[in-house]
Amino acid sequence: MNEIDFVIFWVDGSDPAWLAEWRKAKAAESEDDDASSIRIRYWHNLHYWFRGIERFAPWVRRIHLVTWGHLPEWLRRDHPRLHIVNHRDFIPAEYLPTFNSLTIGMNLHRIEGLAEQFVVFNDDMFLTRDCRPKDFFRRGLPCDMARLSVVQPSSIGHILYNDLELINAKYSKNAVIRTHPGKWFSLKYGITNLLKTMTLIPWSMFTGILDHHVPQPSLRSHWEACWCEWYAALDKTCRHTFRNLTNVSDYLFRYDMLASGAFAPRSMADCRLMTLTDDSLESICRDIERQRWRMICLNDSEHISDFDRQCQRLCKAFERILPEKSSYEI
Repeated sequence: MNEIDFVIFWVDGSDPAWLAEWRKAKAAESEDDDASSIRIRYWHNLHYWFRGIERFAPWVRRIHLVTWGHLPEWLRRDHPRLHIVNHRDFIPAEYLPTFNSLTIGMNLHRIEGLAEQFVVFNDDMFLTRDCRPKDFFRRGLPCDMARLSVVQPSSIGHILYNDLELINAKYSKNAVIRTHPGKWFSLKYGITNLLKTMTLIPWSMFTGILDHHVPQPSLRSHWEACWCEWYAALDKTCRHTFRNLTNVSDYLFRYDMLASGAFAPRSMADCRLMTLTDDSLESICRDIERQRWRMICLNDSEHISDFDRQCQRLCKAFERILPEKSSYEI
């Protein structure tokens, strides 16, 4: 079995030193950007991420923790399977300082010692049930689900349009599906997803590709190839200190992987994106406690009225299934 690494990028939005740098950069930014305090809010649950990895994916070779420079006090920094990576360790100097998550995400392949097969986690993505290597890679290919969609108008929607413009310039959608029908119409996806793809077949171009917002398996060599293919667009994005509507994203890499057919079809029925709100948080906590899903993404939102109380409730749910400290904790 080929070795698999996990990469997680994390920010503590409450760190005074980080906030001072963020505000300084924000004040100097002359362009409109998509910076939001909600996106950098820390739910104090990173230790449950490490507990989940150790319990549910003990086979992982190495964890690369990408950070601006701050680290949680409880972290065992000398853990033999932990690689702490500062932005300046892998992001080219001309792109620094950066508070653009796209810049960070699109340069992960530059991390020293990163395995060819790696899985990217945002810090809001967690494992809550046992995972196997074949949940992420099969026969050396990343596991994913290819389903047509329509990009919805939003700030991130603008960026996805930019990604799709490059994909449509490189690929003919109809040719892609004719060449790889088994990967776009795999029975593993379920009838609902297959029907949704079929409804968009008449359109000659990619109007969107469904994004699952779950840990994303990737190949280092493929990211390197994408940089060669679209260097100008990626370089331009990385020179924006904050996320900007003219940017492209690392979804471009995933879309290229799907369009080329270089992936293994996988059901996403055991994964779930859940948005944290006052109304939804209790049901989300119950799902965590019952371990209903294998992988989850907890999307923050502005609809949290009492953050401290809701944060405590969410941590209590994780504590129910992951009460024991991991070897990554002091």
